[in-house]
Amino acid sequence: MNKLNQIPSYQKGRPYKPIYETDFLDELTANWGEEWGIKSAFGKIRKIMVYRPGEEQEDPLIAEDYQLFNLPEGPTDLVKLQKQHDNLVAILKSEGIDVVYLEPKFPLIGTFSIPLRSAMYCREAIMVRGGVIISRSASAYKKGLEVFQAKRLMELGCPILHTIHGRGVFETSNMVWIDDRSVILATGMRSNIEGRNQVEYILRGLGVEDIHYAYLPGFLTKRDKQVGGSSGMFHLDMCFGMANPKVAVLWPGGVDYDTIKWLQKDKGVDIIELSDDELQACAPNILVVSPNRVIVPAFNLNMSKELRKRRIEVIEVDLSEFAKGGGGPTCMTLTLIRD
Repeated sequence: MNKLNQIPSYQKGRPYKPIYETDFLDELTANWGEEWGIKSAFGKIRKIMVYRPGEEQEDPLIAEDYQLFNLPEGPTDLVKLQKQHDNLVAILKSEGIDVVYLEPKFPLIGTFSIPLRSAMYCREAIMVRGGVIISRSASAYKKGLEVFQAKRLMELGCPILHTIHGRGVFETSNMVWIDDRSVILATGMRSNIEGRNQVEYILRGLGVEDIHYAYLPGFLTKRDKQVGGSSGMFHLDMCFGMANPKVAVLWPGGVDYDTIKWLQKDKGVDIIELSDDELQACAPNILVVSPNRVIVPAFNLNMSKELRKRRIEVIEVDLSEFAKGGGGPTCMTLTLIRD
């Protein structure tokens, strides 16, 4: 077949008239090599990015002020972090997932010349259908990580659809898919309305129809643990996660009641209520690896039993040191391609 005849609106010997009805997604694989992004919020993960914690975790600046680096319970242990990270990666690979690494070319130093301790929580970009939205962090200890991630994603060949800019701030963990056409966007200490609006604009253009706003409680002057109580809630996915389009796990003190009502009445979601202990173990931070199959970040949880009752397969993994540092398996991974 003549290659020229495959070009839309091509007529031999006549001036070419471009057409504008074709979709960016129709050209995605031809131009960018792979079908980047999220086809379905709960489809099988094909490619994922991680970062194995390294020497940045032991930078002496961290010891000067643990609170600045989001470590209200004190420092994390690098040996434990690396062991637990390796275990998670082994599970991901056993699920048939292509695991790629952040692989920064320069020391992980951020905007304010301090170590990017949070690099091991790789979910700092928003993957959507066809590419990625580069986020903009609110916290000093995370600012600049988006540069390392953007460079790596471009190196891999992933299209960048938008970068949060201006006065917008939005951290990826404040977005949770409900189904393929519905999403919650949260504002609070780590995401503002301007950032949320920029994300919403891209999502609307990709066919997301139902966007609910959630509002997260924050701390005032006291913070002695990662989440809950006077420590507040800076990320939605630390208190709320979806196992499939109709089953959720939630620590209800982390969101406003209108969000709970919207989930139950408008979306028909069956909510598994979590205890304070499960919150501290980062139990809500579940990672769906394929339909009705999830990785959860702790052992012997009531949550796991409840999920299994609903015919959801549960893979439990010890990520206790990561919970201490502020995240679980969803936070630790950036899904690049999902069926």
